[in-house]
Amino acid sequence: MKLTRSNRRIVIIVGIGAALVLAGVLGILSPVRWVFDHTVLPIGTGLASVGSSTSQTIANITNVQDLAKQNDALARENAALRQRLAADANTRSDNDELRRELGLQIAGSPHEVAAEVIAYEPNSYRQFVTINSGSQAGLKVGMAVMSDGVLVGLVNDVQASVSRVILVSDPEFKLTAKDQDTGATGLVQGQLGAGLIMAEIGQTDQVHPGDTVTTAGLGGSVPAGLLIGKIESVNGSTNAVFQSAELSTSVRPNLLRFVMVVTG
Repeated sequence: MKLTRSNRRIVIIVGIGAALVLAGVLGILSPVRWVFDHTVLPIGTGLASVGSSTSQTIANITNVQDLAKQNDALARENAALRQRLAADANTRSDNDELRRELGLQIAGSPHEVAAEVIAYEPNSYRQFVTINSGSQAGLKVGMAVMSDGVLVGLVNDVQASVSRVILVSDPEFKLTAKDQDTGATGLVQGQLGAGLIMAEIGQTDQVHPGDTVTTAGLGGSVPAGLLIGKIESVNGSTNAVFQSAELSTSVRPNLLRFVMVVTG
């Protein structure tokens, strides 16, 4: 009986398998196994390790790139948030300041006009600011201008919709004032870069450091009782007709934003 080609292949494969099993049992394949274990297997293991390390490295690079993109996005968001917070804080500050000024108008005299400082005009000698309110709002030359409850100056020039204000720090500023604690009167004058001085105080009048100085309300458009500042020191001489006092004021011309003009 002749074997077909497929049957011969099966017989051959079975025979080879049997021979390999017998060779393994007899130890004939031990040298081949040793070579495989010490050459082919380590190379395969090394290649697998390299492949795994390469994959991990690529994954790490991808993660770093993703983190960098996320950090950039967060940085942009933080910058936008800081800018928004700064703008909100500035708006809140402006609103709070305006509310304080309007609060004076509501709670105190109804004859006051709110205005915004639109220009600060200092030079080597004079001190002025310009406000966005004028004759159309009832402003007149000589009216008192306040900020945070403190006298900052007097209306010096009036146009239809803007006015110029001479500040208390201007050397040409002069206004009759009163020591609220003792009743002594004098003439408050501006001193560029050196605060205010209350001059022409009677030699027998009492003035003391820490006393509050207000407007005297003697003539003109400025009512009595508006806060000017406090006495810092007293300059007196027994041989002089008058004594004088140095005053401190909280007015900071370059920081003025909103003011109230006392129109009555």
